[in-house]
Amino acid sequence: MKKQNNIVGKAKGSLTVVLIFFLAAGWLCALFSMAVDQELRAQTELIRSAEQLLEDKLYVRAADAYLTALNDYQTKNNEQIELGLADIYREGEMWDEYYELLRERISQGKASAEEYLLLAQFYLDSGDSYNAVPYLEQGRAAFPDNEELIALDEEVRYEVSAALSTYQIAGIPSSDYYIPVSDGEKWGYILENGRTALDFKYEEALRFSGNYAVVKLDGVYTLIDKNGYWNAVDKNGLDQVTSICGTRIAAVKDDAYGIYTNTFVKLSQEDYENVLLSSNGMSFVQKGGKWALLDENLEQVTDYVFTDVAANSQGEVFYRDYAVVADEQGYYLIYPNGEACFDTRFADAKGIESGLVAVADSEGRWGYCNEKGEVVIDCQYEDAKSFSSKLGAVKYAGKWGYVNQYNTMVIENVYEDVTPFYGELACFWDEQGYLGFLELQYYDVYMNQ
Repeated sequence: MKKQNNIVGKAKGSLTVVLIFFLAAGWLCALFSMAVDQELRAQTELIRSAEQLLEDKLYVRAADAYLTALNDYQTKNNEQIELGLADIYREGEMWDEYYELLRERISQGKASAEEYLLLAQFYLDSGDSYNAVPYLEQGRAAFPDNEELIALDEEVRYEVSAALSTYQIAGIPSSDYYIPVSDGEKWGYILENGRTALDFKYEEALRFSGNYAVVKLDGVYTLIDKNGYWNAVDKNGLDQVTSICGTRIAAVKDDAYGIYTNTFVKLSQEDYENVLLSSNGMSFVQKGGKWALLDENLEQVTDYVFTDVAANSQGEVFYRDYAVVADEQGYYLIYPNGEACFDTRFADAKGIESGLVAVADSEGRWGYCNEKGEVVIDCQYEDAKSFSSKLGAVKYAGKWGYVNQYNTMVIENVYEDVTPFYGELACFWDEQGYLGFLELQYYDVYMNQ
């Protein structure tokens, strides 16, 4: 009986503790609620006083009241009050304060898509695209489906300047823009600003691959560096050097193609009908009208099974892990092991540059596919060149321009011909046939985002 009484006593004690806890918690909640109500009332009173000031257009004093309401109190109304403060700044033309508030809201992750747009547009209107770009990029990351942010960002991203040279005949530019050009008699090299880099004294001049190019001087092929110094001389009596890629060249002697080092040493005794090189060391070679893929050791990766191989604007076939080839059914992409990337076939295709691949349908209209063979820009253009620097060169209404990934013509189609972009630069030819240069103005800014 005594044991039972102890149990009952302990139970009563525990119940008492629980009751005290709930009473205390209720009391604390009541106190907290009273404090919140007091904060809310005090904050509301400040806002009412600010609204009275606004009736007399006393914007500075009204803004001070709003700031006090925000800084001294934390209530459920703070976000709405902050937006009201933004309205005061705009109505009172307190622009420094307004844009500083937008920057603060963006840094805190509270800004709307419109606020990103407004701040970016402020910088653009001030001629300060460098500060506009980060907010456009951040806005797109926060609101990836906002069409206005996308449109403005793409407009800035592909803003270009154009300059014209006095030359009409040009070869393939290198990626760092040493450009082989002819003055009508001899070949030399210029830079993208039109300044002469190497004097006009060569009978032929190929593009630079890295630090070296092959030129023909006094009837002999020579390897030169960017100072024009000789590094090797052909002693094979080559009839023609068709390309240079890394440390290798493709050349013709006695109507047969061979693969040589850039110091003119033949790497294999085998002769071919044609040779195409790539920076990854792999080559495509042609015999009997068909092409085979060779590895860096000139060993066959595939049989002679391809009906065509598409080189890009730099004269190379592979870009990273992909090359464009054709069989009897059409054009497609392969991996370095020779296997197809997809089953789809296209009526025609251009060599891969660094992005989407230009492909044509059976009616000769051009569009773009990705590395999976999926058409991402419908075939609709007269001609096209594969994407690079996120731009595709397209021919529309007889003129060349550039579209972005959304198929928007972001660089107007006014050119007779163009090259793909290499980084921030591309070449164009005008109606008189003169060579010019396009430069993406904010390429470096976007690269650093």
